[in-house]
Amino acid sequence: MKKAAFAIILLFLFCRLFSQTEWVHISSKTGALVPPNAGKQQTSCTVADFDNDGINDFCVSERTSAPGLVWYQRTENGWKRHVVEDAICFIEAGTIAFDVDNDGDMDIIAGGEGKTNQVWWWENPYPDFSKPAWPRYLIRNTGGNKVHDQMVGDFDGDFKPDLVFWAQGDQTLYFTRIPSDPFEQVNWKLIPVYKYYGDSQMEQHGTYPSWKRPNEHEGLAKTDIDGDGIQDIIGGGLWFKYLGNDKFSWNLVDAAYTFSRSAAGQLVKGGRPEIVFVVGDGWAPLYMYEYQKSTWVKKEIVQKVSNGHTLAVIDFDGDGNNDIWYAEMTLGGNTKAVSRILFGDGKSNFPRDMVISEGVDLHDSEITDLDGDGDYDVLAKPYDGDAPRIDVFLQNGTGEVVSAGKGSFNQPFGLQLYSLRFELQKNVPATLALLSPMGITEVEVSGYYGSTPEDFKKLLDRNGLKCTSMIFGYDKFLNDPGSVIKEARIFGAKYVGTAGIPRKGVLTRETAEKTANDFNNFGSMMKKAGIKFFYHPHGFEFNTPDGNMMDLMLEKTDPALVTYELDVFWMIHGGADPLAYLKKYPGRFELMHLKELRTDVIGNNTGSAPDETSVALGRGVTNWPLLLRLAAKSGVKKYYIEDEAKNAVDQVPLTVSFLKSLR
Repeated sequence: MKKAAFAIILLFLFCRLFSQTEWVHISSKTGALVPPNAGKQQTSCTVADFDNDGINDFCVSERTSAPGLVWYQRTENGWKRHVVEDAICFIEAGTIAFDVDNDGDMDIIAGGEGKTNQVWWWENPYPDFSKPAWPRYLIRNTGGNKVHDQMVGDFDGDFKPDLVFWAQGDQTLYFTRIPSDPFEQVNWKLIPVYKYYGDSQMEQHGTYPSWKRPNEHEGLAKTDIDGDGIQDIIGGGLWFKYLGNDKFSWNLVDAAYTFSRSAAGQLVKGGRPEIVFVVGDGWAPLYMYEYQKSTWVKKEIVQKVSNGHTLAVIDFDGDGNNDIWYAEMTLGGNTKAVSRILFGDGKSNFPRDMVISEGVDLHDSEITDLDGDGDYDVLAKPYDGDAPRIDVFLQNGTGEVVSAGKGSFNQPFGLQLYSLRFELQKNVPATLALLSPMGITEVEVSGYYGSTPEDFKKLLDRNGLKCTSMIFGYDKFLNDPGSVIKEARIFGAKYVGTAGIPRKGVLTRETAEKTANDFNNFGSMMKKAGIKFFYHPHGFEFNTPDGNMMDLMLEKTDPALVTYELDVFWMIHGGADPLAYLKKYPGRFELMHLKELRTDVIGNNTGSAPDETSVALGRGVTNWPLLLRLAAKSGVKKYYIEDEAKNAVDQVPLTVSFLKSLR
């Protein structure tokens, strides 16, 4: 009886969830959006925040008419169309956005279709969008025609961005490192990753259009397949691993599915990420591949997909289990083409689904937040089905806009002095003198760099710097708490904490429980002195063989005695979500390290990462406006910039400018 009642409750909750999901459909067919141009072959689109206002914009290409590439700026009343490329440009599918010139705004990369061998990038002119088009630069102008799919990531482990693309005219997957001077009008150095041949092929899954060439390859995705901390490349029924010295190995997943769209993600808990392939042009099943004992075991998820040129792995419902989104074109008279989410259970099953649209052509489309309210929306564009056309499906319309930059952060902020450790080790007075001109008046101290506490305090005073928080070693709290109190009083700091836990290897439950008890004791001693104790997690606490030890410590420490310092970088690097922690534990994080993780870094639970993985705010993975709005609501009181890069002295001013832009 209890089981039946529980099942009814679950059914009710699921029904309630889906009854609350409504899709507001906005279309150029109703005049709500301006079509890209008058052409009928819309080849690609991509989503990025081109105007740096915190809310995504998007671009669309069309290959038969001018303008060949346009972008749509999100405004209060919808979207405003702008021209990127005012000529016909013969752009193929797979356009992407990336900050090619590393100037803090998103540029566009695209490859040519069968009429050209070129690959280009367009320089974003932000903040001046008054000119008729964006400057275009060459990446490639050699070899055979047609380039389908581009992707940027760090595929060689040097913490610098690389570009890969399929050049079907050369029957080659190319890898190239983005040069320090991308404006030079010369071919970038192209390194072949893999070359295929068109004499023959395995019998392929499904059926394909007549124009498909024998053994043609396409599709790109990225993830760390083998867990070595470096992103791998997935596509054409294969995955590719960097070996060093500009060499890659190729590894089979399914040689009968070379002409397919690719996606990857943890669809089954534990083990390697799963791979998903679906037919982009043609009719074939959607398969998921799970790695079992050196074999990629195929599982049919959808029996037949019609021209499924849109594919992604996402956690749509936020339940911690990844889902699959795919969408079909209306080619071949498919009047029931669907855009559909398959909800995963983390065990390779997809017991529920949601159809977002039916009868609308989706090709090379995107699922992401398009209106800044923090949930998934769909950018839908056809290839030629009812083109010219653009459709946007907003999940539950537009709610509270939480991703907009303006007005998202108006709190005072300081600097964790460890950021400038290399400079402080050479010259303390000269380094501290740099801070006031940067706009820094508050600091967090974790060392004195050869000075006594009293002398270091005098240097801070001389430069108008106030110390409000201090970090000490765990042993000092354990063995000499009186010196912690004494030094905190010298500086007038109201917060003192530690940023590490003595352990051998991974953090165990036994150690975490002892640590929580110690923290309560530390907090009790500090409270008597009028000071608040905090712990700064470093990423090794979240995913351990014994479970999530961060949650354990939060639950076993007394909020009246112990608070926490949320380091955004380390939380993400350790596999946790800062947004989720701020929501789950309001009031427990009174301090925050404003630290950014470079895009495409593979995290782990070691608590360590190379200095190069730290970048200026706004240049990495974090949605800062969304996070900072929630931080203020959750009770964060102190914010400190921290940057562990060797060139932090150059990056900190960029971070300060970014934070000021959010006011």
